[in-house]
Amino acid sequence: MDAATLARAMGNVPGVGYAALAPAFNEAMFRAGITNVNRAAMWCAQLGHESVGLKYLREIWGPSPAQRGYEGRRDLGNTQPGDGMRYMGRSAIQITGRSNYENLSKWAHGKGYVPSPTYFVDNPVALEQPEHAFTGAVWYWTVARPQLNELSDNKWIYDATRAINGGTNGIEDRIARWNRCLGMGDAILPEKIERGPVAEKVLTYKRD
Repeated sequence: MDAATLARAMGNVPGVGYAALAPAFNEAMFRAGITNVNRAAMWCAQLGHESVGLKYLREIWGPSPAQRGYEGRRDLGNTQPGDGMRYMGRSAIQITGRSNYENLSKWAHGKGYVPSPTYFVDNPVALEQPEHAFTGAVWYWTVARPQLNELSDNKWIYDATRAINGGTNGIEDRIARWNRCLGMGDAILPEKIERGPVAEKVLTYKRD
């Protein structure tokens, strides 16, 4: 989808650079196997809710007890001083904790997306930058919660929300986003430009 379509799908939040995010967003959809409208609508609805229309690609850090509680959370792999803040939630789906950053890094390196198997552990801020803001979402969608595409195919938004959120927090907003994106039809399917040494061709899941 182009930047204008992405903006519409995300609710056109003021101040968000959709033009800068659109290429990585489309690439992430390919990587996550988003091959039909149901999957695309679920992807956009869930990522849109989690990031407030792609406005927040990093957790809003504050003095809340929950965030202070990240420090020393061994279930998140936060075993070193400062890990709680260092590995706060990042990407369009909030990847949180040293162990998740480690697992994501190994997976992304194996796919050839990053140059080292500890990339996001060593460079956590990279996970909130346009180039990798959706890499975490792809890992979560396909590895941590591999049932999400099947749930999307079946339009089971409550089950998909529980898989992502652990409950149904924000379900009304997620459903509203889902319905808006479904109504956009094929326009929300991903497009990708593959550049080679001689020619340039467009790969697309859109119907001709």
